[in-house]
Amino acid sequence: MFSKILVPVDGSDISYRALDAALFLSEKLGSNITVIHVMEDVPITQIESPKLLTELLEAYKKESQGVLSKCSEIATKKGLTINTILLKGNPASIILDISIKEKKDMVIMGSRGIGKFKELILGSVSSKILHHSSCPVMLIR
Repeated sequence: MFSKILVPVDGSDISYRALDAALFLSEKLGSNITVIHVMEDVPITQIESPKLLTELLEAYKKESQGVLSKCSEIATKKGLTINTILLKGNPASIILDISIKEKKDMVIMGSRGIGKFKELILGSVSSKILHHSSCPVMLIR
């Protein structure tokens, strides 16, 4: 039970709290943790300079890799190892796909993140995961 946990992170404090919760469970249950960060598609139609576009995308990827590096550091400080994956696309769709394809037992994520769209009570990504996931979902506030 809960041997394969998926933790989507976006660099927000609440996503790191979700990672802490997953690490706590891993300490107690010996769970395998996979942390994913999904780079949202950037609206590039208004950027006419190829050089500027390349620089922006490289900066975005570097920032995203930094989020995953921080997660690895947090786990290492607790004496644990995690798997990290950087993906690109629609966060909710990718999180749901990964949870199914990799047969995850649980998704632990923040109730709100720093995505481009926010809802009043529950973030749009976490709301979609909560309503469409085939496995249990733990939302952290």
